[in-house]
Amino acid sequence: MPRRAQHYKTTWGQVVVGLARNRDGRWRVMATGYRFTEPDECKAIEKFRELTCESAPQPRLEEQRAGGVMFAGVYVPEPLLYRWVNEQIRNHRVAFAKKVGIPALARLDEADVPKPAIRLEMILDIYKKHAEVLPRSRRYAVKRFEDFMKITRARTLADLTTDVLTLYRDTIKSRVASPGTVANYFGVVKWVVRFAKSEGQDAVQIDAALSRMAVLKAPRGTRVHEPRPISSENFGKLLAVARKDYPSWEPRLLVMLNLCLHFDEALAIEWADLDLVGETFCTRRNKRGRVIRCATLWPETVQSLKTIQRTDGPYLFTSAYGTRFNTSGQWKTWEKIRKAAGLPNVQLDDIRDGAYTAACNASGVEEKFARLLAGHRSHGLQDNYVARNPTIVRGACDAVREVFAKAIESTTR
Repeated sequence: MPRRAQHYKTTWGQVVVGLARNRDGRWRVMATGYRFTEPDECKAIEKFRELTCESAPQPRLEEQRAGGVMFAGVYVPEPLLYRWVNEQIRNHRVAFAKKVGIPALARLDEADVPKPAIRLEMILDIYKKHAEVLPRSRRYAVKRFEDFMKITRARTLADLTTDVLTLYRDTIKSRVASPGTVANYFGVVKWVVRFAKSEGQDAVQIDAALSRMAVLKAPRGTRVHEPRPISSENFGKLLAVARKDYPSWEPRLLVMLNLCLHFDEALAIEWADLDLVGETFCTRRNKRGRVIRCATLWPETVQSLKTIQRTDGPYLFTSAYGTRFNTSGQWKTWEKIRKAAGLPNVQLDDIRDGAYTAACNASGVEEKFARLLAGHRSHGLQDNYVARNPTIVRGACDAVREVFAKAIESTTR
């Protein structure tokens, strides 16, 4: 004869010791044999508690209480309770709605079920798999977005409230000094989220999140550029470090000084702009009106440029892949160079300022030729004439060479 059950397991997973249910649907109290009829499971358990005056703890009660919810006199783990409620709503909607006193539950078929919130991990995974960008750009964007998730502690787009985004904004501002870098961080995060929309994710959720991300604004740059011309001594220190530990930077520094260029302008030079035989340089500065600019090359500059291995690309300074360098990818190396030289506060623009100042202060050099060397418009000079005669600025270039001669000669091969 089969052994009678000594306990009853509820539909939400709770075990009630001492209560059983017969095949005919009646309930039986095992201690007394008392039987009673109650179609509602929850009420049956409540009546069992009253009949037995049960005060002893149920098995694993402490474990059940941890993270549990009191339901029908017992502690039920939340996942099990939610599953039971979900089953009741799906399978017995009308009866359940009447029982709990919420008529709207009976009309759930007519309601618009909202889509689940998009997870941030899924957004990042979509970017990793489908974004058609360079590997380096992908790694950078992934790093920025992972930092974003770590700081905000958000899991879905719905978690990105205005307060959470404001916290992220303030955290980044406190860590990063450059407004341009802060703007870049914010832009990358928005781009990754926006990319998920292009891959078919819920546009309503993404647009709402992007709207809230309007608080991610970088502070306006307050830095006013004040010329701080580099001295011959300090330039010599930078050149010595570059020649010893960073050989590719030696021609860059010489070009910036010789041609009076900003760093981004130096990286934009093409081989076609140079005449190493005639020792001249001529191009149009990427400024309003495409201003003509020219210079004569020093022997040390020509010698340094000849050490550069020429690639199939048009640019003078290129990466191992043959592509042009971007200024944002060079700051770490520049930081190492100036620290090694003992000049942590020197800026790259100081090199151009040093050259321009030397040309302007030189006796016998007209201001218009110093302006022409620096890429500023000079009234009375026609661009075509300057392009045909780049040696017109030889005096200005020689004046710069004279001021920095000691630094250049002591470090150049």
